[in-house]
Amino acid sequence: QMTAFGVLAAVLTAKSALAAVPIATFDGAQGTTWPWEPVNDPVMGGQSKSTFQVDSANNLGVWDGEVKIVPFLHAPGFCNLQAPGLGKKEQFPDVTGTDGFVARLKAEHSGLTHFNVMIMTKGARHLSKEGVYNANINLTSKMKDHFVPWSAFSCSWRGQPVTWCPELTTQLAQVDSVGFGTAFPGSAGKFHVEVESLSADKAPRRMTAGDSIDLATFDGKAPHTWHSENDPVMGGQSSSTFTVADGYGVYSGTCRIVPALAAPGFTIAMTESSILGHFPDASSMDGLVLGLRNTGGNISSYKLAFCDSRLNLYRCQFGTFKADFEIPPSRDFQEVFVPWAMFSDKWSATTGEHTAENPPKASSLKSITQLQIWTEGMLGDFKLQLKYVRAAKAPSADISFVV
Repeated sequence: QMTAFGVLAAVLTAKSALAAVPIATFDGAQGTTWPWEPVNDPVMGGQSKSTFQVDSANNLGVWDGEVKIVPFLHAPGFCNLQAPGLGKKEQFPDVTGTDGFVARLKAEHSGLTHFNVMIMTKGARHLSKEGVYNANINLTSKMKDHFVPWSAFSCSWRGQPVTWCPELTTQLAQVDSVGFGTAFPGSAGKFHVEVESLSADKAPRRMTAGDSIDLATFDGKAPHTWHSENDPVMGGQSSSTFTVADGYGVYSGTCRIVPALAAPGFTIAMTESSILGHFPDASSMDGLVLGLRNTGGNISSYKLAFCDSRLNLYRCQFGTFKADFEIPPSRDFQEVFVPWAMFSDKWSATTGEHTAENPPKASSLKSITQLQIWTEGMLGDFKLQLKYVRAAKAPSADISFVV
């Protein structure tokens, strides 16, 4: 049975049949107005900073800051925003019977966009240690609802995964702290986040079979020949492979520093040459859906891309329409929906980040010639298992599902 799972920015377009449970607002309402405090990296000489204030005129929480490199670690630190604050506890509403958090917020596109939602509970303690349940979200510059199911959360202590936390679904009546954080491990940079509300709710309706078109599968319905390529420039040392077994493709490898650039390189999994590739018309759909599972390594942020017939063989790699998606480690296969509006063919060849927004038009969606999954701008190991790529109608919410 399929249950909801969401990590990519998920825009709710329909309310669930049951009323949501309000958790936090910034309108002064009793029962949902909490003290919020920024908590920045205190360890190893961390230098990241953030501030928080309430915009009373617009009923928003405004969180500004900058994640900086920790000198001793030579890696980005972190910034968190917590209610009621570090070492402080409150009794939040009982959200038993709901399926996940709904966070309504946005981030400036020019800054960091990868964040996480945090929950702390009375039962997630081991001796003197206190665990934190985290789940990744990818924000856009538009105020949106992001549905994050309980199954998306994993427990950690000081950034390291732990196994002694109870299942989060057993802790929903014991929530004593909530918050948001910059992605860890993540990137250095400035950010500006505006938060409107946080609530708990039932999962929105998922897609049905008639709402999608198979583009690439490993069950014989839409076969394609996949392979991987690695960073060839400036002495790139990243490595990857793509193999097929047991009804899915396995994309795995290591993204390493390019010595001449002193920055992470990239690897790509892709279908056959764009000269040979042919895919169904996707212009009647609202985006792409990936059915996949993250089974290893430390990387959970990837990029999905596609070429169309306007691009020749040599431009296909660096002129694609590209969009970010998140897929945290999980025992189950997940379904991630990426709307066309998140794709752009204007992006930096160095980082892969968008330099301007230019979503695909119908002419491009009618002539897709290659599909790609990028590991880019991230340092470390990865292993994805891919079941399919589909063009699909947007579900009642643009969320991810366990498949």
